[in-house]
Amino acid sequence: MALTFYPSVDDTFSRGTLIERMELLLDGAERYKAAVLEEKRELSPEEKSKTAAVPRDLIIAYNWEEIALVLRELRELPEANKTDKLKKSELLTKLAEVYEVLRGAKLSKLEAVRLALISEANHLRGDSQVA
Repeated sequence: MALTFYPSVDDTFSRGTLIERMELLLDGAERYKAAVLEEKRELSPEEKSKTAAVPRDLIIAYNWEEIALVLRELRELPEANKTDKLKKSELLTKLAEVYEVLRGAKLSKLEAVRLALISEANHLRGDSQVA
């Protein structure tokens, strides 16, 4: 059985601006979450109690390569002035939204990454609050 990636490789790699690609990542995360939750809902109670669904058992996967490329581009953005810092802060917050959606797809360990992104965004803004 073929493995389905969310978002599709055809949809993301090096297409559009950074913001557009982040929107595609968010859309892919929402579709991935829906697919994971639907797949788990289809299991009978006996199947659920016998084995917990682990990523290797799923026929779907999130496209981590694209999210890594976006994160690298974000890290390389300049922070020379206040405008650059605010722009980078907004983009980090948007990426944190992607991680929030993925966390809802039974990937609870992503909370630490989300909090780190929010913390860095707040630092760039000059805030001290945590989301």
